[in-house]
Amino acid sequence: MTFLEKLQKLALPLESSEFYRNTAIFLGAITLIASGIMYYHHSKTNALRSTLQKTYKLQQEAKEILERLKNVEKQSEEVNSLLEEDKNFRLKNYFDDTVSQLGLARYQKKDAEVNEDVLQKLYTEIKLTTQFQGISTKQLCELLKAIEQKSRIYTKEISIVKKNNSLDVSLTIATLKSHVSKKG
Repeated sequence: MTFLEKLQKLALPLESSEFYRNTAIFLGAITLIASGIMYYHHSKTNALRSTLQKTYKLQQEAKEILERLKNVEKQSEEVNSLLEEDKNFRLKNYFDDTVSQLGLARYQKKDAEVNEDVLQKLYTEIKLTTQFQGISTKQLCELLKAIEQKSRIYTKEISIVKKNNSLDVSLTIATLKSHVSKKG
């Protein structure tokens, strides 16, 4: 006996209203089950897609952090090699020599002050603060150029006030010293 014959024997004794009701219940159950399966699949797919997007975002952030780490390590190596070149470098001596060579000593308002700060237990930042009064723009540019030419020194802060045809300048420059070499 084939499947259709079995179905016909089962359906013939039923009244048509009972047959339609059973068919509707059967089709409703199939539709409900299929809808449940599709909803479950859709929700799981969306959850997995969301998790995957978060994972990709975290992966991108990790790549960016690794790139920054490489750059920091490269810069750290450059700084360390620069510091190793001249272990006996004295910022105040270099600055005083530069000011004398440029003829700016008479414009210096007071002697330069030197302060030291420890940075992350690796380096000591040596800052020199001074003030000039009545210098020209050309003289200031020459001083900044001389400071910039020494790769070990960087300008930390500069404040310029124009008075008549001259400038009053407050200047802070700095350099690094290896904190480890200070102990040893």
